[in-house]
Amino acid sequence: MPLDQEFQSNLIPKQNLPIPDLQLNDSVKTGEILLVDDTNANLKLISDFLRESGFKVRGAKSGWKALKILEITSPDLILLDVVMPEMDGFETCRRLKEWDKTKDIPVIFMTAIADASHPEHKVQGLALGAVDYISKPIQLAEVLARVKTHLHLRFLTKQLQAQNAHLCAEIEVRRKTEEQLRLLERAIAASSNGILISDPHQAGNPVIYANSGFERITGYKREDILGKNCRFLQGTDTKQPALDELHRAIAKGQGTQVVLRNYRKDGTLFWNEFCLNPVRDEAGHLTHFIGVQTDITEHKKREEELQQAKAREKEKAQALEQTLGELKRTQTQLIQTEKMSSLGRMVAGIAHEINNPVSFIYGNLTPAKEYFQGLTQLIELYQQAYPKPTPEIQHFIEEIDLEFLLEDWSKVIHSMQIGAERIEQTVLSLKSFSRLDESELKPVDIHENIDNTLLILQHRLRAEGNRPEIKVMKDYGQLPRVYCYASQLNQVFMNLINNAIDALESQPQPRVITISTALGQNSKIKIQNEQGQTPNPPIPSPNPQYAIIQIADNGIGMCEEVCQQIFDPFFTTKSVGSGTGLGLAISHQIIVEKHQGQIRCISLPGQGTELIVEIPINLAI
Repeated sequence: MPLDQEFQSNLIPKQNLPIPDLQLNDSVKTGEILLVDDTNANLKLISDFLRESGFKVRGAKSGWKALKILEITSPDLILLDVVMPEMDGFETCRRLKEWDKTKDIPVIFMTAIADASHPEHKVQGLALGAVDYISKPIQLAEVLARVKTHLHLRFLTKQLQAQNAHLCAEIEVRRKTEEQLRLLERAIAASSNGILISDPHQAGNPVIYANSGFERITGYKREDILGKNCRFLQGTDTKQPALDELHRAIAKGQGTQVVLRNYRKDGTLFWNEFCLNPVRDEAGHLTHFIGVQTDITEHKKREEELQQAKAREKEKAQALEQTLGELKRTQTQLIQTEKMSSLGRMVAGIAHEINNPVSFIYGNLTPAKEYFQGLTQLIELYQQAYPKPTPEIQHFIEEIDLEFLLEDWSKVIHSMQIGAERIEQTVLSLKSFSRLDESELKPVDIHENIDNTLLILQHRLRAEGNRPEIKVMKDYGQLPRVYCYASQLNQVFMNLINNAIDALESQPQPRVITISTALGQNSKIKIQNEQGQTPNPPIPSPNPQYAIIQIADNGIGMCEEVCQQIFDPFFTTKSVGSGTGLGLAISHQIIVEKHQGQIRCISLPGQGTELIVEIPINLAI
């Protein structure tokens, strides 16, 4: 019902009424109120009054507009007129209470019809969920008092709901915690590991808890150990190093993990992997120790069996490696034997094929020289008898340059003789190098064998095209004849000098190979570092009855790692197809196994390489 002049006459002026000062909290004093009335005068009068009292007020002239406003805001209290067009206050209240967003907002009805003669209106409003009625004539002081009261009740209700929700949450947390504790207790009890809890604040750090897993592992009952220290599990085996580590950790309040030899109640040994951890309170103070036992006896047995199996496999691997080494040495011997045999056959064939025609040439040089001398004398006699030859003869003499021919002929014969002698010397060197007829120990001139090897390799030493010459410096000492296997020793010289030449292949000038020989301790090492020291120097033989042969080059040198592998079969630093990796392995075998000597390598990157061969002079002795 709209308020008109009659309603205004029923209002009691606010300046004539005392307004009680309810002691409410700040949230109540500043609460938000939605005022719903279809009369502008009512809206303005009550809104202004409530705003002056410190409240936030929103106004709506109908139930529909009130519902629209409530879609975007949630007031703390609703003052609702009952009699309104289109949708009255009762219908509006019903909809508010059906809406989840607004069902808990307190509603106070304002109407003049809810008097003593019509109590059913008040009952109807309260039944719909209203919390109070303000009857006309309305007193502003009463409005303020009821608003504050219900806002306070609203605040207390919210506070109670919040406390109730918090309490429910705490109850749920406690329920879950208790459930987790029960689960943890069941899990600890069901664990196959032994679990102990001790109290470090009591004398002896006694056990205050033991699970059934401990009973299964040790054979002791829980009542046997509670209040005791579990060191009795060690029996008389108290000198274990792991015990010292365990005692140190306990003294420092720290965790540790050790493996102990423990003994069950029946005296049988079991291996205990014991993990100790401290338990601390929120302040970080030590409260307890928790220990977890794991029986690793079977694991230890398997580990021992595995170690034994590894040892057996290692022995087998060593035997296999030894067998493989023997096979490699045998293969190397076969290759070396076949190589020397092939070389011997080749050299024998070359020597035979060259020697026969050279013998013809060399044998006919003297008669040819005598024949030419006879022809020369005959020509001289003709020139004396016929000083003026015919024009035809004179023309032929000039054409063949008879004077030069007679002078040069002796030089040609002399050159042919020198060439034939050099070919004969080369053939003898090849035969000497191959030593096909010397498979047994014989006294040999080492210097002659080295020179023969150099002669065979002369084509690699001399300058050709853009390749500069490799100079060979000889520093021969006084060596007696050495008892040795000549052909095999020649193979060693061939391999070592060939390697030295290979090392100088890309080296700029000067390119030098130095070959030195000496007896016993008279050898001098050529390779030295910047401090003038020899890396890994060989220990010279104190026995002077040893021949020392040193072959050094000024090539690029090698690092220590490579130097340690050069005598391994099939090891090579050359490109694929350039080397077999057998030359130095064969040489090592010939010197060490066949001649009971030694062969060493000294090298530095950028300083060159030196190979030192040491063999006894009297191997037969």
